[in-house]
Amino acid sequence: MILAEEFSRHPKARDSDFSTNSEERGVFHMTPRLASTEACIRGALVCQLAASHSSPLADAAELVSPYVDGIDLNCGCPQPWAYEERVGSYLLEEPELVADMIRTVKGRLGDAYCVSVKIRIDPDLRRTDTLVRNALHAGASFITIHGRTRHESSGSDPVHLDAVQFAVDCARTCGLQTARGTSPGDAWTWAEDGGAGGFAPCVVNGDIWSNEDAMAWRAHTGARGAMSARGLLANPALFAGEPHTPREAVRRFVDYAMKWSLPTSLLHRHLAYMLEDTMSSRAESIYFNTLASPASILDWLTNAGYVS
Repeated sequence: MILAEEFSRHPKARDSDFSTNSEERGVFHMTPRLASTEACIRGALVCQLAASHSSPLADAAELVSPYVDGIDLNCGCPQPWAYEERVGSYLLEEPELVADMIRTVKGRLGDAYCVSVKIRIDPDLRRTDTLVRNALHAGASFITIHGRTRHESSGSDPVHLDAVQFAVDCARTCGLQTARGTSPGDAWTWAEDGGAGGFAPCVVNGDIWSNEDAMAWRAHTGARGAMSARGLLANPALFAGEPHTPREAVRRFVDYAMKWSLPTSLLHRHLAYMLEDTMSSRAESIYFNTLASPASILDWLTNAGYVS
């Protein structure tokens, strides 16, 4: 999540918060539901922004638009600092502001530009209904719904799938959406309607730790897609059906990190997530956490057989 106001105002914020490259999207070989032949589809890259006003959001979206396929407005971050700054989950209480933000970005970049919204459910589902309707009528391309309220913790509170299903049903009652924000050849073009329109896609999020979870959550809620955050940090091959991070995934991540000069702190943090379940003891985990340089991390990975 990038803070739009700081990003749009300060070159240093842009340099530190955003970077990408031509290989980041990936290419996927898929067979569309209404087709009999395999298609080569370029992946989509979306930048998530946080904002409390429409103009800075549009400014930041315009700055990143040459490098990404769309922006996502964060309306779900539950951190107290975010609420105090009137970003993230604060926007759950401001459906008209969310709608104005979407319209402003679309007005700046065109109706076809993808603007998605990530929300949390509200204890009062009438507010969720209002937020979803306002976002979609303003032109939101799709909505990701996290199944907890802003007061609930991912570590201790369960995901409310029935509430997510309610939000998905709200989206469906908004009718057909004819401007998805897709470009020819992009992954979002391949839908059951061929990309010409249809119900606005909804994505379910929360406690997805396996591909089986993703399928079950979709079936329960009626969502078109599933998003995982902590699950993918722990296992980047989650959606490939792997129960744990494969060694090949660790090796490829390290190769990319070295190629693109990933900061050491991020290299260490991501590896700690991926290797947590495979550490043989707490002492080994503690030792790994003390590694402070790329050389020491690579030595550990070599001794453990992850890289050569």
